[in-house]
Amino acid sequence: MLREMAKNFPTVTALEWSPSHNLKSLKKKQMAAREAMARQTVSDAEQSSVESSVISLLQDAESKSETSQAISAREHFVFTDTDGQVYHITVEGNTVKDGARIPPDGSMGSIACIAWKGDTLVLGDVDGNLNFWDLKARLSRGIPTHRGWVKKIRFAPGKGNQKLLVMYTDGAEVWDTKEVQMVSSMRIGRNVNYRVLDIDWCTSDKVVLASDDGCIRVLEVAMKSASYRMDEQDLTDPVWCPYLLVPRAALTLKAFLLLQPWSGTFTMDITQVDYNEKDEIKGLIQEQLNSLSNDMKSVLQDPELSLLQRCLLVSRLFGDESDFHFWTVAAHYLQSFAQARQLSVSTTEGQSEGNQPSPQNHLDICHDVLCESSYFQKFQLDRVHLQEVKRSSYEHTKKCADQLLLLGQTDRAVQLLLETSADNPSYYCDSLKACLVTTITSSGPSQSTIKLVATNMIANGKLAEGVQLLCLIDKAADACRYLQTYGEWNRAAWLAKVRLNPAESSDVLKRWAEHLCSPQVNQKSKAILVLLSLGCFYKVGEMLHSTRHFDRAALFIEACLKYGVMEANDSS
Repeated sequence: MLREMAKNFPTVTALEWSPSHNLKSLKKKQMAAREAMARQTVSDAEQSSVESSVISLLQDAESKSETSQAISAREHFVFTDTDGQVYHITVEGNTVKDGARIPPDGSMGSIACIAWKGDTLVLGDVDGNLNFWDLKARLSRGIPTHRGWVKKIRFAPGKGNQKLLVMYTDGAEVWDTKEVQMVSSMRIGRNVNYRVLDIDWCTSDKVVLASDDGCIRVLEVAMKSASYRMDEQDLTDPVWCPYLLVPRAALTLKAFLLLQPWSGTFTMDITQVDYNEKDEIKGLIQEQLNSLSNDMKSVLQDPELSLLQRCLLVSRLFGDESDFHFWTVAAHYLQSFAQARQLSVSTTEGQSEGNQPSPQNHLDICHDVLCESSYFQKFQLDRVHLQEVKRSSYEHTKKCADQLLLLGQTDRAVQLLLETSADNPSYYCDSLKACLVTTITSSGPSQSTIKLVATNMIANGKLAEGVQLLCLIDKAADACRYLQTYGEWNRAAWLAKVRLNPAESSDVLKRWAEHLCSPQVNQKSKAILVLLSLGCFYKVGEMLHSTRHFDRAALFIEACLKYGVMEANDSS
């Protein structure tokens, strides 16, 4: 830290660093000093070989103490306070100095943002006013835009380029700060139907903006679309992008990379495959295959690459998020269930414990309730403990206590409940709850009363409190059914993962999968992932076929047969 400002330091409303500094001139001076020192170290007898040894001499000179000092560039930044006054601060090395102050402009409100380039300083306020300062001439000019809050202002890159990009709540504008006039404008409802969330310069003459519809748009300075066709550009290197192909060719390319049953080895030459297709389409597909790196080609042609690994790799190449999630979950649980099947067979045959397969890696926690119950429960406990360490208010403490009760960590939950201060309105209720949680395990006859109270609370809109009481008397399965009845399907799945045994948890998740398949919800892709985590591989194959994912269904069934979790017979 270079400097800590005093307590009476003004409140900063906007701040901006100057892009200019004296680093280049300092480097030139240092290089001149090095060259001078190098000349001094050259003796009269070595004058004829100066050119050949200049590099070594510069290195020797660099080691000298007076040239080895670090360069300390002088930098500047400005900020404004709540009154609109502009402060100039200079930073050089470890020194921070106060500079000049510019008094507030009476026409400006609270300053929201600053932009600084060269001798031009631009201020924007919450009322939509722009103030252009010519620092060299010490002149300012205020412009009311009547557009509301100025959210962001940015100068265009490039020496001498004085274009300015201004973002408002309802759109954006481009200004010419030399002429102090607007160049172009866009406004919601007038020429666009999306809301601008952020803006910046893409190049010296193009603007990039992020909008609330999830798109990134590149516009000309005139605020018109600057998009262009990829196939019309003269690219120096081939680009792997299968979505530039026509749909038929893209699907053919994907199928070619996934499976080549006509040959024992994989090839990257589609022109040698005999199938009815236009030579033009084959040529386009071959161009995409040729654009793959040599490393990627060697991986795809590796005979040791399994079907699941190939499916995962191709889904990554095509950027297919749905396909990637499916094969990630499928690969994990196919290997897991195949391992469990092999273990059960080895146990029945009386094989030694040393022949057991090595433990499988866990599914990444980003898949949430699709992970194994033990791993998911451990993660939730770690998460609550982390939140507990960082708690800073009663509401935060209460949430941690509620989560601990659901996770079965009653002792720690009681400690948090007893931390409630006596002046808190919830002190009495938390104290009674702590007493209830402490005594509930040793009072068996009271469980029927607690279940009745929990049921009444749920019926009267106290769902969370009723679920907590049911979990206290080890009725988590009933709690999950109540949560599903009241439409809290995600919470029910979470509770099943952290509190129920595998059989009960499986029943809850199967009901969730049926709900996801219902016409009202229609999230069959998510239901397929849930069924994968339960090992319902036959049902997954049927659903893939019914949703017309024929290629994925065929590959999945082949993978199931290879791992021995599915048998080919008349019924299947």
